[in-house]
Amino acid sequence: MFVVQLLASLREEGYLHLRLSPCRWTWDLEQIIDLKISDNVLELLMKEMEKLSPELQSGLKVASCLGSYVKKSTLDIISNDVGVDLREVLYEVSRKGFMDDVGDRFRFCHDRIEQAAYDLMSPDERRAKHMRLGLLIWAHAVIGNESDEMLFLSLNQINRGGSHLLSDFNQRNTISSLNLRAGKRCIAMSDFASAQKFYESGISFLNNDHWQHQYELSLELFEASIDVACTLNNAELLN
Repeated sequence: MFVVQLLASLREEGYLHLRLSPCRWTWDLEQIIDLKISDNVLELLMKEMEKLSPELQSGLKVASCLGSYVKKSTLDIISNDVGVDLREVLYEVSRKGFMDDVGDRFRFCHDRIEQAAYDLMSPDERRAKHMRLGLLIWAHAVIGNESDEMLFLSLNQINRGGSHLLSDFNQRNTISSLNLRAGKRCIAMSDFASAQKFYESGISFLNNDHWQHQYELSLELFEASIDVACTLNNAELLN
C-alpha cells in the first residue's frame, strides 16, 4: 500500500511521466531524491487521505473510530442519522485502495492505514465522534433487539468518548448501569480483563453525589470491580 500510494503521489505531482513512443515510464531520479520523501508511512498516508473529498475523509474517520473493520449493517445505522450513505462512501474509499470490501464488512487494508485515518482527527474530535457513534448505536439497539455485540460495540465507543462529555444525570446513570451489565456478561464468558474495563468505565460515569443518589448502583459497581481485581490479582486496583 505504501509503495502504491508513493508512486501514485509522484505521478500526480509530475515526477513520473508515461511516454507513448516508446511506451515506458520516465523519471528524474535526482529530482525525486531532492524531495527528501519521508519513510514515515503514516505521514505519507495522511497526506494522501487529505487529498480525498471531505465526504470520503469523513467516512474514513468513522471507520477508524470503529476499529480495523466495520460491518455494513452498522454503517446503515449511522447513515440514517448523518444523512449520508456510508456504504457508498466506503465503497469509494475501497476503490482508492485504503479499505477492502469484504462480504458483509469493509476492512482496512493495513493497521497503518487505520491509524493514519484516526490521526486525521484531533484528540477532542476523536472523543466526540466516539461518543456520538456509541449513542447512535445504543439508541438503535434499544429500539431493536439488543444483542451482546451491539451492547459491547456501543459501550466501547461511549467509554472511549469519556464521561466528561455527558452532563445529564439520567444519561450518566444509564451508561453506568449498561457498563455494569456488560461487565457481568463478560464475567459469564470468563473475560475478566474486559469486565474490569467495563466496571471501571461504569464507575467513571457515576455522578459526583453517587453515594447519595446512586447508592445501590455504586455499591454494585465497586464490589464487582474489587471482585474481578482479586481474580486478576490486580494489586494496583486493590490498593
